Amino acid sequence: MSTSLTATIRERVQRIETMPAIPAVFLPLLKLLSNSMEEVRLDEVVRLVSYDGTIAAQCLRMAGSPLFGMSQPPKSIKGAVLSLGLRRVETILLTCCLGQAFPAKKWVLDPAVFWRHSLGCALVCRKFAEMLAAADHEKAYMAGLLHDIGFMVNCLAFSKEFTKAMEHACQEGIPLYEAEQATMGFTHCETGQALAEKWKLAGDIVEVIAHHHAIEQSQKSQPLVALVHLSDLLCRMRGLGYGYYERQKVDLVSDPAWAILLREHRDLEGVDLARFTFELDEAVEEIHALVATVFGAAPALART
Repeated sequence: MSTSLTATIRERVQRIETMPAIPAVFLPLLKLLSNSMEEVRLDEVVRLVSYDGTIAAQCLRMAGSPLFGMSQPPKSIKGAVLSLGLRRVETILLTCCLGQAFPAKKWVLDPAVFWRHSLGCALVCRKFAEMLAAADHEKAYMAGLLHDIGFMVNCLAFSKEFTKAMEHACQEGIPLYEAEQATMGFTHCETGQALAEKWKLAGDIVEVIAHHHAIEQSQKSQPLVALVHLSDLLCRMRGLGYGYYERQKVDLVSDPAWAILLREHRDLEGVDLARFTFELDEAVEEIHALVATVFGAAPALART
């Protein structure tokens, strides 16, 4: 990508008009997420969750979802934090903040479809990571949730160009990042990286955002990038894509990302992929319902 194009992307990321609409709790949350668990205080997390009534309600709804492993919904914010654990509550709160940050009228891509994919990918990443003993489950969740934030930038800062990319992807049935590259000369990976760096996200999360469609370019966090890449593919195969049919056959085991992940996590050899995809199918309706609840998607949209 040319230097001038990189400069244009960074300039437009700086100018995104809706950035002030991000809930006030968001930046303190990002700062909190950068700390180690030993440095995070329970009362600080509860305070952040309680700061915004709408976000607090959304957080409690998510915490009560079967997708987060709760047998009973928590009755208080402190109860949710204690039951779910600090890191998981922080990532749920991050989900809710991002859901409020970008108004639907600005979107080229249907926001319900976007959030369904992002949340679905986050949950699949976490489930995948839980089967790998050495993987960080909640880091995987956050990486899956944020991997496509470049689409936000493209909707807000490159809306005309991105509209053409969406039309091209739908007409040709090709992956959206290929349509972006063909029509725009760059993808959501580059714009997402610019936004992630502006927000000072953790380096491994930036790596995922920048390279989840080109794992070989990742220098520092290949296993995490590979995990997100595979989870993204799995979601798109199972009806959690971007609202159109992609004409491509995918074999996860033969994907280069599988070999990268296998080198780091030998226990991947024992994963029953058929059972894993069956469990994902069972979770799809719950993901639809959760997106409709948290991000305000209409039921009809949630089922598309």
